[in-house]
Amino acid sequence: MLTRLELTKFQKRSDLRSAITVLAHLTLVLAPVFLAAFLGVGWWLLPCWLAFGLLMNGLLNLMHECAHYLVFTARAGSDLVGRWLLGPLALADFDGYRERHWKHHTNFGVEGDTKDAYLVDIRGGRLPAFFLRCLALREALRKFRHQTAGKDAGTPCARNPLPWLARTAVFQTLLAALLVLTAHLRQPSTWTDAAFAAVLAYAFVYVYGLASLTVFAATLRAVAEHQLEAGQHCDARRAALRNFKCGPISWLVFGSYGFAEHGTHHCEPGLAYYHLPQATTELAAQDPALAPLRSYLRELAALAVPRAASPGAGS
Repeated sequence: MLTRLELTKFQKRSDLRSAITVLAHLTLVLAPVFLAAFLGVGWWLLPCWLAFGLLMNGLLNLMHECAHYLVFTARAGSDLVGRWLLGPLALADFDGYRERHWKHHTNFGVEGDTKDAYLVDIRGGRLPAFFLRCLALREALRKFRHQTAGKDAGTPCARNPLPWLARTAVFQTLLAALLVLTAHLRQPSTWTDAAFAAVLAYAFVYVYGLASLTVFAATLRAVAEHQLEAGQHCDARRAALRNFKCGPISWLVFGSYGFAEHGTHHCEPGLAYYHLPQATTELAAQDPALAPLRSYLRELAALAVPRAASPGAGS
């Protein structure tokens, strides 16, 4: 029988190290956006869009870590980064996300689970169709309506959107200004050309990358982590718990900040991500189902295989 770990032996690391990690990761993810603004119009916009859109999912993972108050030793540090940096960067209500996410933990796999991304069917030709819906921004609009519906806290009362919208407006204004200044470094002769390059980088690489590829990557990550395979049953009824093997690229896109050890995170949600590999080793010794046997891509490949029709189906 699975037992909980003794958490007192897992101490939080220094805030300086955590701050350096956050800054380095933020620089890596935003580099394609600023590079696109600096270079201006050209073929490089497409790889910049691809790089930012996929890598941005890693910063959503960091927002999840902030929602659990695990990034810094004091809760205020996680709140500051979540509310003023990561939430506005993802065009998301950080506090609403935190409330929805906690309900996902407390109602995992049963009625009341606020996370539905892992229920997306990717079998057979449904995966390309889902990708096209993401490119057409249908999934992004659905998610945005969900977070602004006023039911994040599970009450009929609408959440006041003004605080997070104001923080987002401030952040987005600063980001746009920095992109214009970056573009002007390459094209100092005219602000008009610099503004055009900045708008293109902002609209296509950043906004469209976030609304299309980031949504696609975040959904696939959730599917791999929680969707039941054909014939699989578990106590949570409609959801599985898995840990994953990760290489450097899959870690950056899918598994960063403890998501590669997502099953362990659900067992010990108060444990910071840098302790989860050790915790996974200890828990897997008690429950072999938590051993990281597959990569994200191998799990997605298994889930994408069409299930055989049951005898008599369609008769």
